[in-house]
Amino acid sequence: MVNQDIDPATLEARVPNLILQPLVENAIRHGIAMKLGSGRLDIRSRRQEANLHLEVQDDGPGLGAGAFVEKGVGLVNTRARLQQLYGAQHQFTIENAQAGGVLVTITIPFSGFDSHE
Repeated sequence: MVNQDIDPATLEARVPNLILQPLVENAIRHGIAMKLGSGRLDIRSRRQEANLHLEVQDDGPGLGAGAFVEKGVGLVNTRARLQQLYGAQHQFTIENAQAGGVLVTITIPFSGFDSHE
């Protein structure tokens, strides 16, 4: 099941093309696919002051102890793109979610199509 919790205030946000694609792919391949039965994928967006927060969360087994999550091509490329586009003005985190699974969060400056923010 895919659950989308998209804040209407973020619908006009400028987001790098396909920035969520490798995160969703990893959530399915390394999270949901590891479960017996169906799984859940949550995609969330919200605006907080001058920032846009994007989250992708699965309900898979989570990161094992000592997991090295930075080695995948998709994650390496995502981190590099964010660094190139936003420098120190972004955050990219990968962690075990409190309810189980993995939570990936991207925080970037909010910029809308219809304004000069």
